Amino acid sequence: MKSKIWVVAVMGLVATALSATLANAQCNPAPNYPGVMIKFDADAFAYETAYTPATFTSAVGSQLTVVGIVSVFCDPFSDLNPLDPNTEYTFVWDGLVSQGTVAQPIGSSTRYTTKYLGGGFRIYAGTPRNAPTAVTLPALPAPGVVPGAFVDGTMILSGVMTDSLNVIFTRSGTGTFTSSFRANYRCTGGTLYYRVGDAINLISGLWSPVPATNPNPPSPVGTTLLPAGWSAHPNGKWDTPITVPAVPSTWGKIKTLYR
Repeated sequence: MKSKIWVVAVMGLVATALSATLANAQCNPAPNYPGVMIKFDADAFAYETAYTPATFTSAVGSQLTVVGIVSVFCDPFSDLNPLDPNTEYTFVWDGLVSQGTVAQPIGSSTRYTTKYLGGGFRIYAGTPRNAPTAVTLPALPAPGVVPGAFVDGTMILSGVMTDSLNVIFTRSGTGTFTSSFRANYRCTGGTLYYRVGDAINLISGLWSPVPATNPNPPSPVGTTLLPAGWSAHPNGKWDTPITVPAVPSTWGKIKTLYR
């Protein structure tokens, strides 16, 4: 029995070490860059109240919601384990209002640009792990599951988009897609707000639209097949807020600067 317990303990340590190694590889910033704070990948999904998959267009006034599961935490949240079997870290973006999609022909390609105003985000730590993943995602509507399973637990961080969320994707003449999204954010609350404060930085990543029909595999490059009701499959990151460290001083020292 002791040997079995020892094996289980070692396996747990190995899994933790592997998780930390993978996280570190994704957290290391480039020179003169603040680096990644929070990352999300396969298990993030978008839906709207007035979106047309056949034309990849969002109607003016459409309400966008994004839900997902955090995949990586970096500084100042590197002590949080997104793979913790007892705690699930989920998020939601909501209150984003579409200004309508503009389709612009570029040679044999078409660029689709949509701006969403307003909105904010919330990140939760909850038990048990009950949010749908890419494998278990239901069709919409899914009362009690979406967005419910993504907004249960303790809110550890919240914030607002300080400008528009810009979504851009281009469909080439061959049917392949390239895409991106970005917005500036500012944190405003949550139990771990004290770790970041209200400095502004970037949320950005890729925005894979859902094709209008389920084509024969493989699906068009840059798109994602999801159950009915979903509009896109984003993946991306919150960059670490850029803060200015305080320098201890005295009133006397400050006055000497102006003499």
